Amino acid sequence: MPIAELNEQVVFVRLELSPAEIPGLLERHAKKYPGAAALEQRGAALVEAGVQVVAALEFVEAVVRWGRGQRFVGRVLDQNAAEQITGALQEANALLNTGQVAAAVSRLQQLRYLGQSFASKIARFMNPAVAVILDEVIRSALGYREDQAGYQEFLHDCQASLALLAPHHSQLRVCDVEAAIFAKIQGY
Repeated sequence: MPIAELNEQVVFVRLELSPAEIPGLLERHAKKYPGAAALEQRGAALVEAGVQVVAALEFVEAVVRWGRGQRFVGRVLDQNAAEQITGALQEANALLNTGQVAAAVSRLQQLRYLGQSFASKIARFMNPAVAVILDEVIRSALGYREDQAGYQEFLHDCQASLALLAPHHSQLRVCDVEAAIFAKIQGY
């Protein structure tokens, strides 16, 4: 693990990400997890229509399946009433729109059988310009906690990375930074 000095402190660097490798990482991530653009469109349509019941349930199912949570999707849909899911997505959307991204993820986590990983996936596809996915892969590799403060810290780090990468890749969104980090950790 690389060690650096920053602000007169020794820093253990757990991940190095070069601007030059971002396009390749994003391309490989898109191949490993196809369908992200379609889910972003579904999320935009869901939000634009005011998060209606049937669309909310279909969206949650599609996002959980995209995230390879097939074993959880039945429990999420069976153990939460349609109105609960819809209400959670409506409230999360309102929080996302006011910049309270970590609170939006926490609100989604209040649904039964929906942990931080899948709650953050739903938030990310509802508003990819402001939300990121924080799952076990990233938490384990980089040491973020599985709580609202841990999500907020990771989001802040992705936003700071986005600002540093902007001169090289002005088209990047915060969710793209997270996807590149995920791909780098996974080694593809």
